[in-house]
Amino acid sequence: MSATRPPTAGHYVARILGALAADSYRPVVRWRDETFTADELRYAVLRVASALHEAGAGPGDTVAILTAVNSPWMLVARYAAHLLGATVVHISGANHGTVTHELPVAARARMIRETGASFVVFDDANAERIRKIADLLTEAPHLCGVGRPIRDTVTVDGRPLGHVRLDFEPRVPECSTVIYTSGSTGRPKGVFKPFAAWNDLVLSGADEPKHFLVVSAASHTGGVLADMAIASGGSVLLRERFEPESFLRDIEKWRITDTFIGVPLLYELACHPGVRSADLSSLRSLLYGGCPASPERVEQALAVFPGVLHYAYGTTEAGPIAMLTADGHREPALRTTVGRPRPDITVVIRDPATGRAVPAGEIGEVTVRSPYAMRGYAADPELTDAVLRDSWVHTGDYGSFDAGGYLRLFGRMHDVVKVHDTKVAPTEVEKVLVGHPGVVDACVYGHRRADLVEELHAGVVLAADGPPGFAALREHVARHMTPTHAPVKFVRWRRFPVSTAGKVDRVAVRRANALVAVEDEGLVGA
Repeated sequence: MSATRPPTAGHYVARILGALAADSYRPVVRWRDETFTADELRYAVLRVASALHEAGAGPGDTVAILTAVNSPWMLVARYAAHLLGATVVHISGANHGTVTHELPVAARARMIRETGASFVVFDDANAERIRKIADLLTEAPHLCGVGRPIRDTVTVDGRPLGHVRLDFEPRVPECSTVIYTSGSTGRPKGVFKPFAAWNDLVLSGADEPKHFLVVSAASHTGGVLADMAIASGGSVLLRERFEPESFLRDIEKWRITDTFIGVPLLYELACHPGVRSADLSSLRSLLYGGCPASPERVEQALAVFPGVLHYAYGTTEAGPIAMLTADGHREPALRTTVGRPRPDITVVIRDPATGRAVPAGEIGEVTVRSPYAMRGYAADPELTDAVLRDSWVHTGDYGSFDAGGYLRLFGRMHDVVKVHDTKVAPTEVEKVLVGHPGVVDACVYGHRRADLVEELHAGVVLAADGPPGFAALREHVARHMTPTHAPVKFVRWRRFPVSTAGKVDRVAVRRANALVAVEDEGLVGA
């Protein structure tokens, strides 16, 4: 189902600057123990925009942002770059969400090269890191230094900013951001997102003042929602991590109206002893997503968050796809769905083998045509052509529509497992495990718990002499990939069962491993 909606007029940064100018002394951004007024935020945007302009940034350029995650500078730098018509790429980390991993210097340098970023905004905490990154680049980028948020000195290539311009004419970049996800292999891949999509989402949601609590990084979905709040004349509270007690306390103390969290965090909140005594009366929308949710656990959450739960299904490549609204949550049968597609996009379920659309009730690949879809991957035309075909994004998710137009998901193609916020290819983890001198072979796979949260399990064949412990194997994977890629359960095998084709019988390994209630240092198999 689909419909067409005209684009929202205006530039979202102009809307934000106007909202800030309307009430100069209003508290707008809270971060750690500091509060910043509308006037301070507005002036910070103009100072960074002036510095970038002085360095030569403008339409068609890309600005890399290297700041502490959820620092106010992360917002300021994006607004300044977009005001000048430039695209931004955050190189603070990859795949921000409930889990954020530090990236190696080499990976950050590669992100700059792939996106063609010739300008970098960095804060004091990253001053040494940006020097190491610059050493790996053949052409040094222009550097815009910013100090402690958001009142400190701004520099241009090492010298203090000379003149602050107050009269920028907003320019429109083709792409808003290059969002780097961890990817299924642990190697970050960049997704070019259209500016019109970000702009439209922000302006269409800036209808009434919102007070938004950010606990996932503001470079991704949390950033769009934070921008909505500021553009609406509201405020944002920036947190660098999720802690249930402080999360509930923040909602109560700061009268938070909107927030966004991952499914596992919703489960954690619903079970937290403090949730029933907390004053959550200000909350109008608790948006959650990232992976399928257990209907039983959602019902539990509804008891403590009545009338405010909204589930969002989307991907970095396709953007927002479907939503189960608060009204939909009232129907138990609909809690097994991810809701209906947004009215401004088209979703078709296709037979993966033929590419033909399948009727309601049949399972196929979820494909999306949307104004929010990516323009492509950075420096990877082959992958772009594989995922983006004839303007359709092929999500790799299995799904089906019911008769009412509600979408259900049934896992992912190619056996990719989504752990927390990260898509993990088990074969890539196997390669890393087998790279350990004490591992002979490995079979890694996704396990979906009863609450529908996915995690990684592994069977391993270890060397007879000095076999490593499972803690050492987790450390090995975490060091070579990320902690999220490390299996949470290991089972040791003498040898794996092999199929007639000479391949490890993965089904047999999974079945046998499932019989081991806890991870077993003993031996399984013949």
